[in-house]
Amino acid sequence: MNKTSKSMPVKQIVAQIIKNNNEYLTAAEIAQRMLEQANEYEYVEQLLKEKAPEEDLDSVKQFLQRNITSLYCQKSLQPLHISATSERPRRFYYDNLASTELRADTPRRKENEKDLYPILMQFCKRVLNIDTLRLNEKTSTRLAEKRNDWLHADIVGFEDLVNKFQNVDTKGCMIEYSCERSLLYSFEVKDGIIDKGNLRRYFFQAVSNSSWANFSYLVAEEINDATKEELQLLCESFKIGFIKLNRKEPEESEIIIQAPKTALDWNMMDRIAQVNSDFKKYLNNISLAYRGHNNPDIKKPKWDSDKFAIDPE
Repeated sequence: MNKTSKSMPVKQIVAQIIKNNNEYLTAAEIAQRMLEQANEYEYVEQLLKEKAPEEDLDSVKQFLQRNITSLYCQKSLQPLHISATSERPRRFYYDNLASTELRADTPRRKENEKDLYPILMQFCKRVLNIDTLRLNEKTSTRLAEKRNDWLHADIVGFEDLVNKFQNVDTKGCMIEYSCERSLLYSFEVKDGIIDKGNLRRYFFQAVSNSSWANFSYLVAEEINDATKEELQLLCESFKIGFIKLNRKEPEESEIIIQAPKTALDWNMMDRIAQVNSDFKKYLNNISLAYRGHNNPDIKKPKWDSDKFAIDPE
């Protein structure tokens, strides 16, 4: 590290540590890394000389932690593309959507986005009792390749309202009564933090891709506080919901904004089926499930979420 880098001010040290670690860090975790890398930063070296041995390392760490929090509250980190989550303790991250350099790094973001798919599937299967299937853009026809980002969602879901009942007579009565036997879902998944810079682009992609379903959701790990009110207004206007994923504890994910129920758009469903073979499999799975209501010998549909099923005791 050159002398200029070593003598950088504390806000740049904080930004560098967050960016280099490429993960969400609390103020305490950032302070700990500053102490571990003290020989790389003149500010930290000088701080240790001034405060040690009169004060122990925990006291120095707490001082750094307060300093980091103060920098954030004063918005001194904002020009360096450092943002924070809304929950406490706040976790700081490098806002790659605010960075022109990283905004073009689409392949890396896409890989991260795909990491969220099984998290959503586990939440849907174990908490919401919804079977899910991934719609892979690679299974779309060439005609749709250039526009599939605005044609179909990432994940589709099927809630079987008949099989949730245990009694055979109840199931039979429901089928004969010809009442609604299922609900269909569509999920548009986005990696990273939803903020004012990307909200409308992400949201209207969800509207375009998901409005055919009974319930349509935009899905992400986090949303900035300053964006929540606008998201709420958009969701109310366009009948879209929002799910906040928990990467570490998928079953602790939660529906932040409940999507209202809407009628199925069969014309849009037919259009998607014409260009994407995964969606055709989705429709076939629904047909198999319906036939299985009357005939237990019909083979059961296979869903991507089957691996998250909990075996009955």
